[in-house]
Amino acid sequence: MNSHLSRVLIGAFAISLAACSHSEPRTAGRYTEKITVAGKTRDYILHIPKGYDHTKPTPVVIALHGLSSTATQFESVLRLGEECNKGGFILAIPNGLPEGLRGWNAGFFKISGEKSDVDFMKTILDKLEGEFNIDKKREYVFGHSNGAMMSYYLGSVMGDRLAAVAGISGSVGLPANGGLDTIPAPKSPVSVLLLHGKADNVVVYKRGMKAMLQSMGADESAEWWAKNFGLTAKPDAVEYKKDQATIRQFGKSEKGAEVTLITSENGTHEIFGGWYGAGRELKSGIIAWDEIWKFFQEHPKA
Repeated sequence: MNSHLSRVLIGAFAISLAACSHSEPRTAGRYTEKITVAGKTRDYILHIPKGYDHTKPTPVVIALHGLSSTATQFESVLRLGEECNKGGFILAIPNGLPEGLRGWNAGFFKISGEKSDVDFMKTILDKLEGEFNIDKKREYVFGHSNGAMMSYYLGSVMGDRLAAVAGISGSVGLPANGGLDTIPAPKSPVSVLLLHGKADNVVVYKRGMKAMLQSMGADESAEWWAKNFGLTAKPDAVEYKKDQATIRQFGKSEKGAEVTLITSENGTHEIFGGWYGAGRELKSGIIAWDEIWKFFQEHPKA
């Protein structure tokens, strides 16, 4: 091979490599993603919002479905694709394991038995940060039921990375051996929003009330977070009424963490404001996503 041809081929190869390393960002839309974590293939739905501008840092939200639900169902009930476009954030909606049950290992609540869920979430964020211009001060997770428990768990172990977490109808622990089995104490400050309905008959609002799972109640869970952040839970929490809800705020810690509990007087285990086969859930008097997105916008990483 003559030297001139060699230089041409080397130049072409270099141009090809440069093109691969600076590929154009994906356009707005819905994608199905697969990644390998701990030797298992995991999947999630990815939404890139309309108008995404790769020159501007963009927030990211991870949405976690409840036990026996799926990413697609959760996406549909909350119309998350539409909310992604309106809010201008990148959205990931993972599927839990195992197939047929699909849940999350939230530490104290291990129905899924999956040990790599935390690594799954970290890998999703790593992948998104590698491909998109993610605002690392605005990375958020929220979920429903078992997904809420997982969101709280992630807040406790990934508080160095997450700005805020939110949960609908979740808990931070269960009674065990005369005490409580809870998620780990948070390693770093993270703001937390809890939403729960008093008529929830699946994950109890307050221990002793009628419900399938007698976990730590909503006030207990909120107070657990407040105590861990050095916030006074009683009697200094600010409490006020809004429509059919009571909002209880625990102030801000020295490192910027805030804890808020929104209680629906009539809310059940259905997602507040969610869209179901019979129509939209309105009994709760709350639109859960509106409250969650407002809270996230108000709480970037300190």
